[in-house]
Amino acid sequence: MKKTNLLIIFLLTVVFFGNVFAENKTKINKRDPVIVDYSEAIKIGPSLWQDYYKRASESAEKKDYERAIDDYTKAIEINSKSAEMFNNRGIAFSNLNEYDKAIADYNKALALDPSLEEAYYNRGFAYGKKGNYEKAIQDYTKAIDIVPDDELAYYKRGRALDKSGERKKAVSDYNDTVSVDRRMSKAYYHRGLAYNEQGDNDKAISDYTKVIGLDPKHQDAYLQRALSYGKKGQYEKSWEDVKSAIEVGAAEH
Repeated sequence: MKKTNLLIIFLLTVVFFGNVFAENKTKINKRDPVIVDYSEAIKIGPSLWQDYYKRASESAEKKDYERAIDDYTKAIEINSKSAEMFNNRGIAFSNLNEYDKAIADYNKALALDPSLEEAYYNRGFAYGKKGNYEKAIQDYTKAIDIVPDDELAYYKRGRALDKSGERKKAVSDYNDTVSVDRRMSKAYYHRGLAYNEQGDNDKAISDYTKVIGLDPKHQDAYLQRALSYGKKGQYEKSWEDVKSAIEVGAAEH
């Protein structure tokens, strides 16, 4: 194996694990004045589900998902006919990685409103997180049937197909994604990865180049393009991309 390829593989490994360990979750603890206002309203009229719903939405926006769930639950106890509330509580559960509870809420939302595109999309996301790509694909397809120009649904279905090993179908969905949103760099990036898996280095390089054009600090795109150049025997270009990836990494630390 060429030394250049060994160096690139080493750098990819370092970047991957670096990104994994760099992930951090934050929680806002400051008391928000808007939430306080809804709390006062609830004291005056505790049977008004709208105030619980509004306070829950504010808490969710502040990423206080446990409090949001508590208030969505109180609102649902008063008014159990709102598909949107079940959908939003499902999102809060999903943000806490409680995907089974999220799916249960999306099921309730869809039972109340079978045309709620967001619930299909969100349930597809939850199934994907659980590794059930078949059901994820089915839900993203239903979301697309309702909203045919939902670029995120195409992208997410493409990712689920990719993870299922159906890369040609995934590429088709990435194509549909960028036809709706030509600036979605992650669609080009994952289409490039799919082309790599198919052995089409030229198309992969083209997509990584588009990613870099949209996001010049996308370190992984430089590294993947370096690998593709290496496979084509274009070691000088490969090394230039490795150096660019190192520069981007150094600038971010």
